[in-house]
Amino acid sequence: MSELGKFYKEGEIDLPAIVPAYQEAFSGWPWFEVSKCADSYDLQRCAGGLSRTALSEICVTCGNQPNQSAYEPRELIERFQTLEATKPTSWYVESVDEKPALVALAWTALPEDIALEKYSDVPKMQDWLVDTLGSEPVIWLDEVFADKTVRPVGNLTNFRYMCKGFMTALNNIQLAYRTISPAMIRAAETNFGVKPANNIPDRRSLLKIGGEA
Repeated sequence: MSELGKFYKEGEIDLPAIVPAYQEAFSGWPWFEVSKCADSYDLQRCAGGLSRTALSEICVTCGNQPNQSAYEPRELIERFQTLEATKPTSWYVESVDEKPALVALAWTALPEDIALEKYSDVPKMQDWLVDTLGSEPVIWLDEVFADKTVRPVGNLTNFRYMCKGFMTALNNIQLAYRTISPAMIRAAETNFGVKPANNIPDRRSLLKIGGEA
């Protein structure tokens, strides 16, 4: 089993230290988010506006060369600081040789506020999310990312411990998240016996975990 990690409150985590782990994690499978899409079309052909094309390469789809990383350090840090300043927030970090191997971020909000935060441009998904999560505050597991150059395997071994810890830290027994990662889907199924929600109008799966499991 991987060594259990630590939980941190707002303002306690070294944000610049986790940026490389975030960039490394999302540049690989199944996301391949390496650069910001350089497509000149109004409706960019890269899903979510992020491309697998490296900054030094020409995109085979649009013929342009991206000039911005998918996740700039300043951009990430500002986003995390905004979340910490506006929502009850908790972090979880597992380290190997003092380097972040797994990092997770969770915060609490009403489903309608989660919908606005995550789907401001998809009204259909906003309505679906509120209908699915209900009207009470929920823990939103916003980010879970692993740097496999630090620890290649076993990064979700403590998934149950992490989720239960967030429930304690944020004083809520309902937790939900969206993902395209098969490993994150399996983690919910294996540790809590839950399966993805049905008929979701989005390319991601949504998992909802109750504290009774």
